[in-house]
Amino acid sequence: MIKFLKNRYFKTVFLLVILVIVSRESANAVDDNPLEILFIGSSYFNYNDLPSLVENMANNSGKDVYIGSYNRVGLLLDQLVSLDLVEEKINERNWDYIIIQGVGVTIAYPDFYAQHQAYPALVEFEEKIHENCESTRMIFCLPWAFEDGMTWVEGWTDTYEDMQNIIYDKTIQYSDEIGFTIAPVGWAWYQVLDEKDYPLHYLHMSDWNHPSLKGSYLMACAIYSSIFIESTEEISYYAELAESDAKYFQNIASNIVLSDTTLWKISTYNDTTLASTDSTTNIPDYSNKNKTFLYQNYPNPFNSYTQIKYELQNDGFVKIEIFDLTGKKHFTFTEQQKAGIHSFSFDGSKLQSGIYLYNLKTNENCQLKKMQCIK
Repeated sequence: MIKFLKNRYFKTVFLLVILVIVSRESANAVDDNPLEILFIGSSYFNYNDLPSLVENMANNSGKDVYIGSYNRVGLLLDQLVSLDLVEEKINERNWDYIIIQGVGVTIAYPDFYAQHQAYPALVEFEEKIHENCESTRMIFCLPWAFEDGMTWVEGWTDTYEDMQNIIYDKTIQYSDEIGFTIAPVGWAWYQVLDEKDYPLHYLHMSDWNHPSLKGSYLMACAIYSSIFIESTEEISYYAELAESDAKYFQNIASNIVLSDTTLWKISTYNDTTLASTDSTTNIPDYSNKNKTFLYQNYPNPFNSYTQIKYELQNDGFVKIEIFDLTGKKHFTFTEQQKAGIHSFSFDGSKLQSGIYLYNLKTNENCQLKKMQCIK
């Protein structure tokens, strides 16, 4: 009897051990499935090996990723999307994310670069990506402007700031119409350069165009936060930059991405994840259908231009005013508008340094926020 019990005991223990091992192997099998990310672009991705920067950030934060890339020097979006090799790369596997890189000039000035239309190319990318795998997230990197804007073209006066604001508006428009997610790379560049008072060849190379290592690292931070919906500020991989510089870029990029995930359409694919983070502080409260929502302007503080965005739950009359702390009005806008998200770029180049107030009045309520102008 004792022998029988011993045998039964050891058999039970043996089975439990087997179950634990199988459970651990099953768990590891799930954990060992890397996040599959494909980069498609040109020399902007080749400089400083941008895909490797993102991969190293992910590895440093304990994330398992598989990185693929097809980056061809000198090609624009319409040329890339037409290549058989690009289509083969898209169809190679069921990618979790495909990161697309364009060039700012074709986004900002489609009439000037009529032979290289970015909009239909992005539509075609979206179609090819989802024909291969419906769940793949297409992320387009909001481009940066040339360091000297378009002033290098005879008769053109658009500065870096002018060009960057046009790129921003066009990218938001295209994203709204096509549905892709945005990694706000160029917008992060704008804030850094504005805060640093536009140092020459800081994020740009000496060709006024391609990214320096600092520019590539900032781009990698914006892409990382757009994919994982989390800050890069705990990452200790600095890509040969000074730690202080890397930490600064991490802070800027992460804050821009996470402060408005709705604007960048990150929540389109990640509603469940977003609900458990603090990154949705700018998402409107829909508990009251008659409530409007006024977003914080961006950038803030600003030097000349800043973006003001608001959401209307109903069609109706809209009035926006901007005034200083003495009560003097500097801007008034009134219009009958449809329900939905609206935004405009406010030109504050003539304002003095100081705190300003901007309010949104509708038929339902009035909202007020502060912003700061720094000269």
